[in-house]
Amino acid sequence: MPERRIFLDTSGIFSWINGRDPHHELMLSFPRQRGVRLIVTDYIIDEACALFIARKISHRRDDLLGLVRHSKIVEMEWIGKETFWQAWDWLQKFRDQPFSFTDCTSFVVMDRLGLTEAATNDSHFKTAGYLPLLAGR
Repeated sequence: MPERRIFLDTSGIFSWINGRDPHHELMLSFPRQRGVRLIVTDYIIDEACALFIARKISHRRDDLLGLVRHSKIVEMEWIGKETFWQAWDWLQKFRDQPFSFTDCTSFVVMDRLGLTEAATNDSHFKTAGYLPLLAGR
């Protein structure tokens, strides 16, 4: 069976760990699907940890970091110098869009890896040409 690789965005992480989130069951279904790999970046992990603090669930950071470190389905992509500057180029090219810098690093990684789907409800991914799997559900 061919592998399905899905980019894991911050809102997907939040849905995964939050049992009351409307997308929680969908996020739980990905690890159960044979051949699915979730691709995440260190910038997304950082953004998720900041979100956990803002939502007053900072105790869930260890759960997230443990999941990423030990998971057989989550793969980490590191944002290095080259990706950083390519994201800067994205930001400059799409000045008319309200993309965050982290969004742009995600788009660069998705392009490099040939990913088209993202576990996110962020409409910026659709605007950038990707399929946000949690949008409109």
